[in-house]
Amino acid sequence: MTQSPAQQASQSLANDRRRAPRATAPMTAVVGSTPYTIDDWNAHGIKIVGYYGNLKPDDRAELRVLVPTAGPGALFNAKISVRRYDPETAALTLLFDPAEPVATTTLNRYLHEMVAQGCA
Repeated sequence: MTQSPAQQASQSLANDRRRAPRATAPMTAVVGSTPYTIDDWNAHGIKIVGYYGNLKPDDRAELRVLVPTAGPGALFNAKISVRRYDPETAALTLLFDPAEPVATTTLNRYLHEMVAQGCA
């Protein structure tokens, strides 16, 4: 799908705002009892797609993140704050509030696995 010049400029600004590059290796976030696909992520936050729940910018919540690491996989709980919601794409951008050491370690391990496999 081709992006409009405005969308390209917006994406460029978003990339400049980020403190760390985003990965697109697959993961799942569970908000309440509803699973959502994580579109991209880093150790600071995630963006989920297809979100039609009640969270809105500046809200705080807890969720679970399922990380399909080698072996049995991993699951961790995370406190998050909502940065933005895009109603056109139903994308919800979340920051870990703060990033827990277990979350950071798990995400970094998964990223290294995906890079080694050429998937990230």
